[in-house]
Amino acid sequence: MVRSALAKSQSLTFKVVSALGILVAASAMTPAYANSAAASDTFRVKPEDLKANQTALGTSDPEFRALNDSWGRIVGASTKVEVAVPSINPVEVMKFSSGFGYRNAPTRGASRNHKGIDIPGPVGTPIYATADGVIGRAQWVSGYGKYVEINHGNAVQTRYGHLSAMNVTPGQRIRKGDILGYMGSTGRSTGSHLHYEVRIAGEAINPTAFLSPVTVDQAKSNILLASKTTDSNAIGGPAEDE
Repeated sequence: MVRSALAKSQSLTFKVVSALGILVAASAMTPAYANSAAASDTFRVKPEDLKANQTALGTSDPEFRALNDSWGRIVGASTKVEVAVPSINPVEVMKFSSGFGYRNAPTRGASRNHKGIDIPGPVGTPIYATADGVIGRAQWVSGYGKYVEINHGNAVQTRYGHLSAMNVTPGQRIRKGDILGYMGSTGRSTGSHLHYEVRIAGEAINPTAFLSPVTVDQAKSNILLASKTTDSNAIGGPAEDE
C-alpha cells in the first residue's frame, strides 16, 4: 500500500517537474543541475520547452497533459516565465534526522508521508532563504509551528517550519542567502530542527535534489556532528494535509 502510494507520488512528481520545465530529478538523482550556474538565479520556461515535454512524455497521460496545459496557459502571450530555483542549503551545517517520504510519524506512530526533510541543530541557528522570492506567510501554522513560506515564481515554493523566531513579514522580497528566521522546536516537534520543503505546483518534491553537493569527507563530518548533538534525532512535521 505504502509502496504503491510512494510510486504514484514519485511519478506525479516527475510529471510536475517536467511540466514546469525544470528537468531535475524527482528524487535526488541529478542534484548537479539545481546547483549549476544556470539554476542559481532564474530558469526561463519557454513555449517550445513545453511542447518538447509533451512530445517526450506523450499526450496519452491525462495527469501530465493537464499539468503541461496549465503551464502553457501561464506562459500565454509572454515568451518566458522566470522562476527562482532553490540552489543553496537552508543552514550552514547540514545534518539529517528524517528524510523525505513515508515514515512512522513521531507524534502519531502510524506511517505518514513526510513532505520535507528534517535538519537538526541548536536553537537559534540561522535559517537562510534558498532562492530569491517573496514571503507568502510568516506565522504560526498548526504542526509547522512558527512557519515561513517563500514564493519563488509560478508555483515554486519553499517552506521552513518549527522556527524559534521569524525575521521576515508577508509580502517582503527576499534574496537567496538572506536570514529568514532561526531554528527552534515549535509546533509538532520532538526537538530543535528545521523542517524544509520544496513544492512545485503544490506537489512536495524531495528537497535533496536542490541542496549543495556534499563531499565524502563532509558527509562523514556531518555524521559525527549529528552523533554528538543532543538534538540529532529531532524530527517533526505537519499533518499530510498541511
